[in-house]
Amino acid sequence: MRFSGLSVFLCLIVVVTLGSQSIQSFPTGIGSLADNGCTCHGGYSNATQPNITGMPASFESNVSYNITLNVESETEPTTGSAQGGFRFQVSDGAVDVHNASRVQFMDEGWTHTEAGNQYRSWNLSWTAPSDNSTTVDFVLHVNAVNGNGNSDGDMWNSIGYTLPGTQYDGEVVQLDLSDELDNRQYTILYGGLLALLFFLYYAIK
Repeated sequence: MRFSGLSVFLCLIVVVTLGSQSIQSFPTGIGSLADNGCTCHGGYSNATQPNITGMPASFESNVSYNITLNVESETEPTTGSAQGGFRFQVSDGAVDVHNASRVQFMDEGWTHTEAGNQYRSWNLSWTAPSDNSTTVDFVLHVNAVNGNGNSDGDMWNSIGYTLPGTQYDGEVVQLDLSDELDNRQYTILYGGLLALLFFLYYAIK
């Protein structure tokens, strides 16, 4: 049996599509790949809201604060399956994990474990730096998943927060985590994929 170039090309599209669904899920945690958001897993949506609770209005030197990272979303979780995940980064100070079975350190940031993937809330402690005349940046990317085994229906969002020290004297400029960069990443990703498929088509034609 002989296959035309078009048939092989269509098969490649199917393989790439199915393969992309299998690599888009990170139940065991995610590292620097998500430093700009969960762009490879689900879609950006304000229907999912990340929160950092327990933060003071300004930090004292070397004081520890219990904080909670949580996700509120319209995406309904599936009982007994994955519910959400996160990527958390702090520019200064020290982070301690309350439950190592749910939260881990990876690529200069913190993320869920496979067990932590079953939740939408994670507890940490943050110890402020000794210099309270500076500011500290916090970035949290979260993803609410529905547990169907792929990225369909999953929604992510991000929050950035700049916290001043009690002796900081200046304007506090909050982080801008607009999705402009994410849109550009999507353009590069899909543009590269189309270029690859175009090349493969003419290579086997």
